[in-house]
Amino acid sequence: MYFNKIRHPSNFTFAHRHDDGRLDVGDGSVQATVRDLGEDVFHVELAHATRWPLDARLLPLYEDAFSGPSSHRVAISASGTLSVTDAAGAAVLDGTEGASIGVCGSAWLIQFVRDEGMRFFGQGEKVTGLEKTGRRTKFWNADVWADHPLSVVIDGQADPQYAAIPYLLIRRGTAWVGILVDHPGAVFMDLGSNWFFTGKDDLDAPPSLWFGADQGVPAFYVIAGDSVAAVTQRLQRLVGTTPLPPLWSLGHHQCRWGYAGPRDLHQLDAGFSRHEFPCDGLWLDIDYMERYKVFTTSAEHFDDRAAELAELDARGRRVVPILDPGVKVEAGYEVAENGLAAGIFCQNPEGRPYVGFVWPGRTWFPDFSLPEGRDWWAGYARQFRDWGFHGAWLDMNDPSVGAAELDDMRFQHGRWEHWTYHNQYATGMAQATREGFLAARPDERPFLLARSAATGSSRYTAVWTGDNWSNWHHLRTSIHCTLNLALSGIPFNGPDVPGFGGSPDRDLAIAWYKAGAFFPFLRNHANAGTPQQEPWAFGADALAIIRHYVRLRYKLLPYFYQLWVAQERDGAAVMRPLFHDFPNLEGLELDRVDDQFLVGPALMQAPLVHPGEQHRAVVLPGRADGATRWMDAGNGRFLAGGRGIQVDSNAHSTPLFLLEGRLVPMQVGERTSQHNDLADIELHVILGAGSDAVATLDYVADDGLTYGYQRGERSRCHLRAQRTGDVLHLAISEVEAGWKPLRLRVVGYDGAAQAVITTPAGTVTQDLAPHRWTFSGEPLAAAIGDAVVL
Repeated sequence: MYFNKIRHPSNFTFAHRHDDGRLDVGDGSVQATVRDLGEDVFHVELAHATRWPLDARLLPLYEDAFSGPSSHRVAISASGTLSVTDAAGAAVLDGTEGASIGVCGSAWLIQFVRDEGMRFFGQGEKVTGLEKTGRRTKFWNADVWADHPLSVVIDGQADPQYAAIPYLLIRRGTAWVGILVDHPGAVFMDLGSNWFFTGKDDLDAPPSLWFGADQGVPAFYVIAGDSVAAVTQRLQRLVGTTPLPPLWSLGHHQCRWGYAGPRDLHQLDAGFSRHEFPCDGLWLDIDYMERYKVFTTSAEHFDDRAAELAELDARGRRVVPILDPGVKVEAGYEVAENGLAAGIFCQNPEGRPYVGFVWPGRTWFPDFSLPEGRDWWAGYARQFRDWGFHGAWLDMNDPSVGAAELDDMRFQHGRWEHWTYHNQYATGMAQATREGFLAARPDERPFLLARSAATGSSRYTAVWTGDNWSNWHHLRTSIHCTLNLALSGIPFNGPDVPGFGGSPDRDLAIAWYKAGAFFPFLRNHANAGTPQQEPWAFGADALAIIRHYVRLRYKLLPYFYQLWVAQERDGAAVMRPLFHDFPNLEGLELDRVDDQFLVGPALMQAPLVHPGEQHRAVVLPGRADGATRWMDAGNGRFLAGGRGIQVDSNAHSTPLFLLEGRLVPMQVGERTSQHNDLADIELHVILGAGSDAVATLDYVADDGLTYGYQRGERSRCHLRAQRTGDVLHLAISEVEAGWKPLRLRVVGYDGAAQAVITTPAGTVTQDLAPHRWTFSGEPLAAAIGDAVVL
């Protein structure tokens, strides 16, 4: 497949007339349907029995998630032109007149007018910058190190990557619209790329943008709104919100190609304990298996597997091994023989099991497009969980087949060509693995991590951004890649820290951990043959800095957890770009800021991402009325928003800010282990002197592991804070009391000396005693009160 060549409108025949669902194209016609799903979400689909005989969309989306009225309108005019208009009838997107809906054999294309003021975001896992103007791209899950030159992987913008999410977010003035292509195959998009060596456009054609596919049913969703937040939330509800993850998955994880069994894991456990470094997950790469055979463990590395894993579990370490989909072709190997007998492997055009080449050599591949194929895999995944493994790391599911041709891999017992399920393959694997884990532990939330993904994968698995490289370029690109994944419906994601390939030096390791500590997923992972990169491998001083930021992540876990509660409930974003929450102001275009990010509504980081950098420009977003203030977490000063500032930093600190008017729940004190308690918190009241803001929070606490919260085993209280002079007034009302009582300590800033706390049991007045602790690298003066038990 060509990755850099796509279909051009010049070769398409376009619709010229539309009447009551019949769309005339050339000498024939196709059926066109536009459905209003509610809340400004629309579905557009074409049908023709000969051009598009096969509908390969196997993972349905949640079209019934919307019930409110729509203010926008999506329509096809009498001349066959598609348009999106707002409540006033003004155009948000104009179809290209006379060239809006086109066909070329089985290929199809939708074209809109592009103007210079448009800005483009999303597109899932791409490393081509935060904003996408001028990009031409395909959406096809790739085995990046195998499919691109390594020089491009290391220092360039390899495209496509491991995950294919054909979603485009468009800004036009103050209007926003998302387009999700409802297609399982290789979708293409062009946002004004240069088609000629000379830079000229084709026949001086007006600027346009287009998307389409080489085959398969033409269908897509249009999601309109007046803000990024509204559009992103609707997209997430459409594709499926992320199930509330177990609390331990939000912690720190340690991995390396080479960790093979309990001996390595106990050494890691001892190291993290000795250094008082919180770490929840210890991960095993392919060496733990018997000759790389999936669903086996090596007798060389494991003795009493159940007892060894139980011992680590008792110490608070979850063991997460890798699972590859390839099944070794070997007589006597039970998994291979059972799968062959069940007829669940992908077939080649000759009706025999397709053979690829992965770590164990010749391999067969389960056909996850088949319900019976997913059930078969789920049975082994259930056994895998019963062995004592707490999660699964789903790798090589692009699918990776070595040098074999992918087109020979067929699905649905060989009836479907490879394009039909290629991009969905990893999602099917995640779906089956999750089902197996739930069968083994019905009341325990599974945690899965996958390399490849597609639309809807967020229902089943988190995603890491694949095999990256230990350099500053990859650190920088990881920020905008993660942000665009979040905008595209994959919120639980993150890169390997401080890079998988190559060898990070001390400064890079520190810089990457400072940024990574605030990403949704945090895992240290290294390639075989590279120098050790456990946190203590970079020297005592580097360890102290890295450990500080991981401890800070654990301190912030109650806040992070609330973000995932909101994500499951209504699709609210977790890590997000600045323009998600704040508008552009004159001279302050937030959608051009690709090296800062928000974590939920209260926290903003502007990490240093260049070697030797000791100061940087930081944008403090704000509202047009100039009332927004940010608290510098390094010194406690409140700074006016809506402007840019210069910030000095050093090896120990990072530019970190908290938004005034927010309540930020944290764990108590400095966290030195991975043991957490969501019911025992410090409530940090971010209200500076003179603030008239009202800060509110619905705080949720549960056991962080089971589905008990769905049965009412959850504590929830509503918190409301205001400031009068140096006094904080905090009102607490209990909404749910299904779990254990909450213990709460109040922390105030900027001269706050007293807290008046009104609880269901009465009013408590506290003098806030002086308190100092390290937040973003330097001691931060604050005030903390005694615990109030609710």
